[in-house]
Amino acid sequence: MSKAILSFVCFILLSNQVLANELLVISGKNSKNSKKWQEEVYQEFIPSGVERISVKIVTIEADKFPKWITQAMKEERMGEILGTPTFIIWDEVSKKELGRLEGYTEKSRFYSQLDQAILQISQGHRPGRREGSGGHQEEGSGENQRQEEGSGGMSQDIMDHIYKTPEEAKRASEMLGLGGQIHSHETPQGIIYMPGSTM
Repeated sequence: MSKAILSFVCFILLSNQVLANELLVISGKNSKNSKKWQEEVYQEFIPSGVERISVKIVTIEADKFPKWITQAMKEERMGEILGTPTFIIWDEVSKKELGRLEGYTEKSRFYSQLDQAILQISQGHRPGRREGSGGHQEEGSGENQRQEEGSGGMSQDIMDHIYKTPEEAKRASEMLGLGGQIHSHETPQGIIYMPGSTM
């Protein structure tokens, strides 16, 4: 009997916590993937979990963030925003980031990763996986594994291949066997180019 009561109390506390959370969508004004998410997901957005999470879209242009976001990043209540769209699960009570998803490719993958992120948060983890990253747990986690050409091999991890010019990305795409296909992302620091096509 006491286990049932404890389980019920935990469920109520968790439900109240979920209700206090908000999905902040950091959307680039000219970001194709941000627009794609809004067209494919936003109008029908209902996570498959028990409770709904409210959605707030914050549109940015280049590296111009609202003051409250700049302050949250400065105080380390929110991580750096490297590109758009970035989906931040925000604790509205504590005013801090609980986890995030970065990038958008397709609706089913987005819902799956959002459900997984909410589950991880409920278990005390802080998801920061970049969508399509092959499982990086932290932002930029491929940075320490980056290999220079001619150093004995080229990293096969696509997240280790971010370039400033389309020519560099095309060269890497060919070396990775992706047929020279590339795609781009708008970031606050400017456009970046990566090997491979978007999904």
